[in-house]
Amino acid sequence: MGAQTLAGIRKSRFNGHDFIHKSPDLWPQQVLPPANTLTEMRATFLFHHIVLTEQFMDVSRVSKWNILVRTVTCLFRFVSNCRRKGRGQPIESLKPTEVQAKRIVTNLSAVRVPIRQAEFKKAEEVLFKMAQSEAFGDEIKTIRRNQESDRSQWITLENSSELRGMTLLLDDSGVLRLEGRSANAEFLPFDLRLPIILPKANGVTKKLVQYFHERFGHAFRETVKNELKQRFLIPKISSLIAKVEKQCVWCKIHKNRPHTPRMAALPVQRLTPFQRPFTYVGVDYLGPVDVTVGRRTEKRWVVVFTCLVVRAIHLEVAHNLTGQSCVMAIRRFICRRGPAAEYFSDNGTNLRSASKEMLQQFREIKDECAEEFTNARTKWHFNPPATPHMGGVWERMVRTVKEVMSVLNDGRRLNDEILLTSLSEAEDMINSRPLTFAPQESSVAALSPNMFLRGVAPNEPQDVITPTNVGQALRDSYKRSQQLADNMWRRWIKEYIPSINQRNKWFGESKALQKGDLVYVVEGERRKVWIRGIVEELIVSSDGRVRQAMVRTNGGLFRRATANLAVLEINEGNADPVAGSEPGLQVGELLSSTMVGKPTRSGGRHNSVIALETAQ
Repeated sequence: MGAQTLAGIRKSRFNGHDFIHKSPDLWPQQVLPPANTLTEMRATFLFHHIVLTEQFMDVSRVSKWNILVRTVTCLFRFVSNCRRKGRGQPIESLKPTEVQAKRIVTNLSAVRVPIRQAEFKKAEEVLFKMAQSEAFGDEIKTIRRNQESDRSQWITLENSSELRGMTLLLDDSGVLRLEGRSANAEFLPFDLRLPIILPKANGVTKKLVQYFHERFGHAFRETVKNELKQRFLIPKISSLIAKVEKQCVWCKIHKNRPHTPRMAALPVQRLTPFQRPFTYVGVDYLGPVDVTVGRRTEKRWVVVFTCLVVRAIHLEVAHNLTGQSCVMAIRRFICRRGPAAEYFSDNGTNLRSASKEMLQQFREIKDECAEEFTNARTKWHFNPPATPHMGGVWERMVRTVKEVMSVLNDGRRLNDEILLTSLSEAEDMINSRPLTFAPQESSVAALSPNMFLRGVAPNEPQDVITPTNVGQALRDSYKRSQQLADNMWRRWIKEYIPSINQRNKWFGESKALQKGDLVYVVEGERRKVWIRGIVEELIVSSDGRVRQAMVRTNGGLFRRATANLAVLEINEGNADPVAGSEPGLQVGELLSSTMVGKPTRSGGRHNSVIALETAQ
């Protein structure tokens, strides 16, 4: 290829074809393919008229409905003042705050005029139309076209429209309403006969529902729903009210409850067979019980020892709330039942009727007993405070002892001897109760704690075998006792274990506690006495779930169960926790007492003024 040809190609590449530099009439004509005459193959073009409405403000930047309405009202007041200033008239102003009064420097003549009811009403209408134009733009365009055309040429809403099946109309202000069957009932309020239609997923609607939720005390959803229906028609209003209530910070703080994790598996100390009764023991106090000593009345406490495996109990009397008295009660228990391998107890908060000093004494008793009886063969476990469900196996036996003692009480005064006898009777009655169900037709007695303590069934005489020699007698008696014990433990495994295997509550999973969570430490039913704290350390159980945590409060660092920790989830939502406690702006009404003297928020920029003038 020659140099001249290459130069021509480069010139056409950078300058284009020669006909481009000529008149368009001299350009070559494009030959179109023949038209398609088949009807089913013809192209169909659908033209749809869409109007995108530009929003003049961001609703998400305002926290409350009454502030939103007042802000729009101030914008309209600003536009009106600009026009009054152009006509040489004095502007209308509101009462400024102390900070605003120091910053205002102007020579304009002003007249203090509170916001009028008409201005509030106009601001609400603008907000309603803004929300409706975002969600129901096609429906509004269809209604306006139908109003301008003959009834025979009316078009219906699309099948995908959320408002299909409703009779719609636009009022004189351009607000979309529902034309219901009660439109002719002139004795009813206008908004009740022709309610305003608002979209569900819109910031204006959410602020409005939030206002009604706070206005009626954050209480009943049905009340909020009924009040909204007096003026508005909101699709799926129930789910919207529930969503607003879930995001309300006031409700999160004042209505939150602890999330209890799934019930843990039973500890191994409750499922260990072929052990001597009272190898694993739960210790708790009961009382006080008044006894008569001479001419004076003294208090006695009952120490309840519960076997965690066979659910047997042993009762001892403590003459006072001292560590030495508790130690002596445990020593008497050991002399009669044998030493225990592990002791379990709470921190004494179950004495609800006791004073603060008595609770402190009880905690000191448990600490002293733990120091006394903890060694290489014995261990003492403490449950977190205020967690009776962690010691339910002995807490339930305490309740049973109270019930039996109330049955044995004949109304007369007790002395120490009668108290000891009553406790022995109660202990035998409770230890004779069946652990499993036995049908009436069965010849085998139901398992009871006394069968493990005594080695025989209740009311069954002990057969005495006359031995022929000492060695044979010892071998037969030992084998017979071992066989009886093995049979009872096999029945315990087959009959009792399945009865406690199923969970009766706390089945599902809950949100796990996180380090750094702000929580309420739940103590009692009165929320006013709950204190706040921060989770500093998580205590993970053997199954990987968090059931205890170390919480730091203004009083120090404490160990608490997650069942007593209510997490404050305040990451989103209304940041004003007492928004519903003060009088708010009534929708469409003027409350001078609420408006006068409060700081105003104005977004009076030039582009906002232009948008408002266009909206008018």
